[in-house]
Amino acid sequence: MNPFFNLTVCLLGPWLFVDALIAQTTSSSSQELQPVKPLVLQYDKPAPDSDRGWVNDSIPLGNGYMGINVFGGINTERLQVTENSLYDWGKDRGLKRRGLNNFAEIYIDFDHDKVNQYKRALDLNAGLSYLAYEKNNIQYRREYFTSYPDKVMVIRLTASQKAALSFTLRPTIPFLGEGKTGEIKAAGDTVTLSGEMTHFKILFEGQLKVIPEGGKLEANPGQGTIAVTGADSAVILLAVGTNYQIDPQVFLEDKPEKKLSQFANPHVKVSQYINTAAAKSYSELKAAHQADYQGLFDRVRLDLGATVAATTTDKMVDAYPGGKHDRYLEELAFQFGRYMLICSSRKGTLPPNLQGIWNVYARPPWSSQYLHDTNVQMAYAPVFSANLPELFESYADFFIAFEPRMKKYATQYIEQYHRSELAPDGNNGWSGPFWANPYTVPGKTPIAGFGTGSWISLMFWDYYDYTRDPKLLAETVYPVMYDQANFVSRFVQDIDGVLLAKPSSSPEQKKRNTIGTTFDQQMFYENHHNTLAAAKILGRSDSRLEVFEKQLPLLDPIVIGKSGQIKEFRQEEYYGEIGDPHHRHTSMLLGQYPGQLINDSTPAWLDAVEVSLRNRTNKSNIGWARAERVAFWARVHDGDEAYSFYQDLLEGNFLHNLFNDHRGGPLFQADANYGATAGVAEMLMQSQDHVISPLAALPSAWPSGSYDGLLARGNFEVSAVWSNGKATRFEVVSKSGGTLKFRYPNIAKANIKTSDLNAVKFTATGDDLVTIETIQGQVYTFTNLASFQRVAPPSDLQVETGAANKISLRWNKSAGADSYKLYRAIQNAPGYELVRSGITAAELVYQPEDLKKINQMTLKVTAVKGDRESEKGSTVIWLRNP
Repeated sequence: MNPFFNLTVCLLGPWLFVDALIAQTTSSSSQELQPVKPLVLQYDKPAPDSDRGWVNDSIPLGNGYMGINVFGGINTERLQVTENSLYDWGKDRGLKRRGLNNFAEIYIDFDHDKVNQYKRALDLNAGLSYLAYEKNNIQYRREYFTSYPDKVMVIRLTASQKAALSFTLRPTIPFLGEGKTGEIKAAGDTVTLSGEMTHFKILFEGQLKVIPEGGKLEANPGQGTIAVTGADSAVILLAVGTNYQIDPQVFLEDKPEKKLSQFANPHVKVSQYINTAAAKSYSELKAAHQADYQGLFDRVRLDLGATVAATTTDKMVDAYPGGKHDRYLEELAFQFGRYMLICSSRKGTLPPNLQGIWNVYARPPWSSQYLHDTNVQMAYAPVFSANLPELFESYADFFIAFEPRMKKYATQYIEQYHRSELAPDGNNGWSGPFWANPYTVPGKTPIAGFGTGSWISLMFWDYYDYTRDPKLLAETVYPVMYDQANFVSRFVQDIDGVLLAKPSSSPEQKKRNTIGTTFDQQMFYENHHNTLAAAKILGRSDSRLEVFEKQLPLLDPIVIGKSGQIKEFRQEEYYGEIGDPHHRHTSMLLGQYPGQLINDSTPAWLDAVEVSLRNRTNKSNIGWARAERVAFWARVHDGDEAYSFYQDLLEGNFLHNLFNDHRGGPLFQADANYGATAGVAEMLMQSQDHVISPLAALPSAWPSGSYDGLLARGNFEVSAVWSNGKATRFEVVSKSGGTLKFRYPNIAKANIKTSDLNAVKFTATGDDLVTIETIQGQVYTFTNLASFQRVAPPSDLQVETGAANKISLRWNKSAGADSYKLYRAIQNAPGYELVRSGITAAELVYQPEDLKKINQMTLKVTAVKGDRESEKGSTVIWLRNP
């Protein structure tokens, strides 16, 4: 059920209120129109005019072409402008270094000091920012938005009394003289900022056009300003650009000053943007913006039962750590990540970097680079599940531009590390980068292993798997995956009968240049597997496919340690022996999330993930790490633990404007904003094993609620309603047709119908899984869901070894259990085998005949009540030689 709505917000009263809220749904199964909850960040004072005010309080806008931070000043408005290709470089190192530069600081002077009823807001539903106040009985209002269709920022200034609006537009170019030149010219109704970033010879230009209604307009060429006096209202348009193009030439050219030498001065395109927009009315610009923005944002709704906040957002954020866990803030944070991705990742523009598309500094944190050992992947973590798949095109185009450079590196590394595998025709695929920026993608670094390339490929596979577009698979996705597998197949070496990465590193751990880290092995496995799956779908018979197929079972992606953990390093035995045991990166678990290798069909591995997570603890205060662990815990179906990390993130990292404070300072990094959205989506719906599992990690803190429009693999759009922790209704839209597998307790007993109320034929596997052959475009509803009672698992399983062939087990009982089952998984086995059922006591002597042949196994006990078994169990590791 996808709501589409019009929202008019008035800010002129004593508080922000909704004048009109009209909602309708596209689903024919909807019984009545439901109002759309306003999602608004609101404040009663301007952001401080400082760097701290920028990061903590300013309101972010964006359209891919630019990022804007609005301060909401009364006497003087400040608009800080970012353009993601305006890049500098130097020899400085450390946290803050040359990189992305502040494009412009735009000031609008109003000469208003003492005002009443000041309010400012960001309306996520509408994609607009507002500001309003009263002075001398005149109501002043400002409205801001950044339009992707028209490639401009639009500002509208109004006053409730005619001829009462006067202001001076005063743009500036910051950080001149630090590898940056520029000038400002005012003529007629336009101010032009232009200059050059000298290191890469980046030519930049911004134009602001002032369109008043009534009054007088006067340009001051000497000061580069425009003054408007006595107007009824005014519109200000901003367009920006550089001579940068997303093109392989940029990455293949080694000399910085020549990277952009073939590309045109941006003046013509910037002039075209501004003049085309100026030919349209304000209402036309706004309508085009909202049709584009809401066409994306409105696809997903989340209602956790919260009411619209009666206080300002800064106070709500400050109150959250004190135990006031406001559901409205939890809803806002989820949708704010989607909002930020819409702002920062659009076709034809650069993808979001560490800071998304917002930067105020000359030396931003880590240069505002692209880091491929989690940060880029975190930026795109919600793009598919949160139903924004076309936003990935921004990164796809960027990757295709730097891929030729990575192919050169691939040949270099195969020659260096496995010369015998060099391709006679020179086609050795492409190797993955660690970091990149819009101008440079360097070679390998020991900070992270070559698995970064396969992790990039995983994003491309997901692009297909969630959309099921065969043309996309054939023309874009498969070539990327195949060429990555080509490199990997030549790079890995036979060591003790398995194929391992050498050298290999687990991202940002101090032990580096080792052999076969789980990060590399899992990512290599995922890409080989997905490449073969894609080849089968497309009917391909490319020359290396047979090699990939032979290699796949030898890539050895999971090794279980003596603590029952998934090893991060092959040399470790017990958890934490090597590396930082509480490290922010949890790279050995990427096959569980965002990968598909570990899922409900590999329960022994899934239990090993949980062991690793508990040992990793919650000690890291890094924003993105907390966001990632929301998803990790969701994938092991522990909603309460996932929710605890979501709380930690909101309590410890979210600032007043909902920017993520990376680790204090504050230090803004956008990845946790995106990652938080992805984590919540995983709590509410999963499909990693191509079985849709709604409410797979629902926390007890969200007993009732609903969501609409989350996207599952197979291009199924999923909606759910639940009450008292149990689902009351599901709806699935089959956007591509195909087989739908749906898992939920007693789902086979539900009333399953199409939108036209026809009964649906399905195949049941037990009571909890149904399979439906769907028709493209059809809506499937699940109602009258049978009640069920989850069985509590036993706890504290203990093991003692007596005689050589006996294992003594005991555990704490599960309340109300009729009996127990015992399972085992030997060494690295992905699944369990049932070895005993009908156990009535909470202890057992287990005497396997093959015990002498076993060195290590995981034992698991579950509880049974009636015909239902506990979803989780209690596990313990048995070791022959502890």
